[in-house]
Amino acid sequence: MITTLLASLLLRQTIPQPWLFVRTIERTDGVAVSQTASVKLTCLGKPDIWLIGAAHIGLKQFYADVQALLDAQDVVLFEGVSSKNRPMKTPKVDPKAPKMIYQVLSDAIGLDFQLVDIHYDRPNWINSDLSMQQLEAINKKGNHGKATDFNTIETMLDPNSDQSKMFGQFITSASPSIRNALKVFLVEKLAKVDTILPAMSDPTTLNVLITARNKSVVDNLDKLFNSPNPPKSVGVFYGAAHMRGIEKTLMTQFGYNPVEQRWLTFAKADRHKLDAAGRQFLDMLEKMAKGF
Repeated sequence: MITTLLASLLLRQTIPQPWLFVRTIERTDGVAVSQTASVKLTCLGKPDIWLIGAAHIGLKQFYADVQALLDAQDVVLFEGVSSKNRPMKTPKVDPKAPKMIYQVLSDAIGLDFQLVDIHYDRPNWINSDLSMQQLEAINKKGNHGKATDFNTIETMLDPNSDQSKMFGQFITSASPSIRNALKVFLVEKLAKVDTILPAMSDPTTLNVLITARNKSVVDNLDKLFNSPNPPKSVGVFYGAAHMRGIEKTLMTQFGYNPVEQRWLTFAKADRHKLDAAGRQFLDMLEKMAKGF
């Protein structure tokens, strides 16, 4: 359960396509390096598009590099599912509210939370995501009265839920050794998210988290293409695992082609620095994820 949940929360899910948007490199010194890709696509007569893959927790330098690339675009479409009964607006962290599970996790393993480091308050940035009400409606239509993985993820994303509080208590009370082992596991395994989640997530959840939200991005891009004064460049800033599906649509429906790919490092970890307790916990996590 923990492997599915963490992969779902950090990168989201999609189906395999030609270009990778997340990878892990095992360096010769034993350090595992996780990276997301930013891919530039071009099409004659249309704006250049940068698909800029996000990781929801990462190194401060990663977010600085991402911010620089985003700020170089005329328009940015970003993800930001609104909370219930609230209109969509610029994502931000409320210091008075309970911490989201992303921030709890990033604090525990020594990384930064995306909403803390990325500045969304730009006049040319557009929230192109769906609302939570819309996602719930899609889930209800597809689940035929049965619980889905989306229901579990939605509960975990609610910092006031019992499940989120229990997970947060486990992470924050864990020893430094356990936290380091969890970091190693995440860094080494996130590149396999495309293998893990299709086998462990139901079709309704994949539609809710990926397909429907990707369509919202494409619809917003289509509006930009047909606007009286279309931008010269557009940045699409979504979880890295959204990008393959969006890229495929841009190539097949709009005639775009990828022309450049940049890799940005969002996390590093070294399993050789684990003590006995850390190695034992990492071994348990790896056995839970065995076969994926």
